[in-house]
Amino acid sequence: MSPGPAGPAAATTATTDGAGTRPTRARRDEPLLSRLRWGAGDAATITRRYLIHLRGAPERAAMALLLPLVFTLLFVYVLGSNMRVPVGGSYVNFLIPGMLAQMTVFGIAASASAVADDRDKGITDRLRSLPMSRTGVPVGQSLAESLGGLITLLVMAGCGLLVGWRPGSSVTHVVAGIALLLFARYAFSWLGMWLGLVLPSRSATDLIGMLTFPLTMVSNIFVPSDGLPAGLRLTAEWNPVSAVVSAVRELFGNPVSRSTDAAWPIVHPVAATLGWSLLLLAVFGPLAVSAFRSPKH
Repeated sequence: MSPGPAGPAAATTATTDGAGTRPTRARRDEPLLSRLRWGAGDAATITRRYLIHLRGAPERAAMALLLPLVFTLLFVYVLGSNMRVPVGGSYVNFLIPGMLAQMTVFGIAASASAVADDRDKGITDRLRSLPMSRTGVPVGQSLAESLGGLITLLVMAGCGLLVGWRPGSSVTHVVAGIALLLFARYAFSWLGMWLGLVLPSRSATDLIGMLTFPLTMVSNIFVPSDGLPAGLRLTAEWNPVSAVVSAVRELFGNPVSRSTDAAWPIVHPVAATLGWSLLLLAVFGPLAVSAFRSPKH
């Protein structure tokens, strides 16, 4: 068989060890299924690497477990002590689904921080130099972040159960709600990865966590949006976070405060959440992959 073409377009596809030739990366001219298989393998490797790194950093794991507990106790017993739900029912049942949705938004800062940390340590440049799929690496990073988010969501849900939160729907709907939260967090993580790659320094990504608070405060997490002033209410109802909150409240069977003239995302929250998530993936997925490919980041 004649050798393949030389040059940058023909990436190395094999390495030689004592046992012979072992393939390491699919060539660009190989069939699509073969390239997808290699990309999936690289994504699984990166996911495993991030999870091993998390196990080796117990302080990060402890913070991921402690943060939901602190938030639950703070907002339930301090903010919620004098709060009432306009549609009736327990404020705890109104609040906990909103706080679960808030954890999905925090995935922006978490993924941005992890990616920026790798970039500043030179790990991103090392991954670029390896014969790996340029799409598989960010996919693996986003999957690892989503798995970490699942742990956070389960811990916060457990804390909610301890303080009196009870879903009022079937197990199927509860599972669907958790799946929707994970999908939303996965979509938000791509925005975080892009920011982590394009911002100039690791310290700049620390500001993202502060900027996500206005995004969550101008929503229906803590209070119903229909009680806000007109301009602020419109902003809150078209806030993607409000759609996620309303969707999980609906799926969990918890109190949903919704006026007859509410905006479309509040009236159809599940469809709106899926739409916002797909839009985030369509926009920031290619941008994050492009930023990873670019040597200037």
